[in-house]
Amino acid sequence: MRQDGGHRLTAVAAALLALRVAASPAAAAPTVSADLDGDGTSETVTASASKSGIKVEVRDARGKRIADAVAPSPAGSVVPFTLTTAPIGSSGSLLEVAAATDSSECVSVWRLRDRALSRVPIRDASGHPLPDCQPPGWTWRWESESGRPSKLVRERTEKVDAGTLTTREAFAFAGFSLDRDAARSGGEINGVPIPTWYRETLFTRPALEKLYARFDLAAMRSEPALTVDTDSSRGLFVLRFRADGKEITAPVDSYAATGGTATLAARAGDRTAHVLIRLAGAGRSVPLEARVEGMGAPYDGTYAPAGSWRGGARQVYRNVADEVASEQLAGTWSAPGGQQTTLVVEGEPPYRMRSGASLFVVDVDAAAPPVDLFLRPASGTGSGWAVALRGPNAMERTPCRFEGESAACVSDGPAETLRRVGARVNVR
Repeated sequence: MRQDGGHRLTAVAAALLALRVAASPAAAAPTVSADLDGDGTSETVTASASKSGIKVEVRDARGKRIADAVAPSPAGSVVPFTLTTAPIGSSGSLLEVAAATDSSECVSVWRLRDRALSRVPIRDASGHPLPDCQPPGWTWRWESESGRPSKLVRERTEKVDAGTLTTREAFAFAGFSLDRDAARSGGEINGVPIPTWYRETLFTRPALEKLYARFDLAAMRSEPALTVDTDSSRGLFVLRFRADGKEITAPVDSYAATGGTATLAARAGDRTAHVLIRLAGAGRSVPLEARVEGMGAPYDGTYAPAGSWRGGARQVYRNVADEVASEQLAGTWSAPGGQQTTLVVEGEPPYRMRSGASLFVVDVDAAAPPVDLFLRPASGTGSGWAVALRGPNAMERTPCRFEGESAACVSDGPAETLRRVGARVNVR
């Protein structure tokens, strides 16, 4: 049977759950009463278990049956179930039917409209309805705030590699469905809330200055970089520091956010990182600056994502490859013989580059001096480019071939210098 988790509810929600009636094989048919259709009078709901599901009947104040339906339930002729009503304001109340066995739990929500019971789908973050029945493990409940439609909430606690993960999903009534409410959903790892932040790599100012100079991108690798890894589905909330090919992982053990500022602490061995993060963007979900203390050299300092310290935070990019694709490679380039090549950013991050019929992936990590980046064929095999940047308006490209998963690029022709069309060159 499901648990109600009443100890976590407000007084209003607790009163709402008083309408829940449980049925056991030996009990009489359960009954709940509520104004389901918002007409100001209460309807009465009765239900019984059968092989085909939970048979639900709705009767008006005079006892006349006005609607019925069959709610999903685990297989079996006698299955324990519960009925719950939840107010949704002037529109009336929703009816929840939950049937559970040791191996399966089925939850469905219904609405009475025009003297008929209609199913209200519960939709996940992708907009897809949840399955009728799932393995048990979730604790379901309704939460209500004065004057607002009730929200359906489910929680579960499980062991993961990082410790104990508690996942909460809230579903808000949207007229014809219960849609996942991102603001009220999320996870906690070992009691620490896991924020939903834009995933990006942050760099020190010297690293970003090397990037914007458009020369020798490999020099950036000697500078520290920071990634805040948040994933509530896997219970991840860690800081990842990188410098000179080494990585240090520091799990976050405290976190708080006020307005556009977040503070957190994370441990890496005997070191504790204290981090102040400035947030921006929709829902304060984009880390725009991070100040780190307590890790020691070379990791203490201020970090920002690519793009944030250039042009007044006009654009923030997930990584170097996306920034270079959008801000450097995109455009029309002219070869010494006058031939022109146009590169266009395609798709959502991670960006790809298109040149005519050719589609490339930007690979910065596998390149080594004097090459700054590779443009690999998106198919994985075939012709591509090895690119060395020569400032904002010039680059040297060498045709080469890639074979499968190999990082190597086999030269397939002479190098040539391309210049951006419309750029003023040799001007001092």
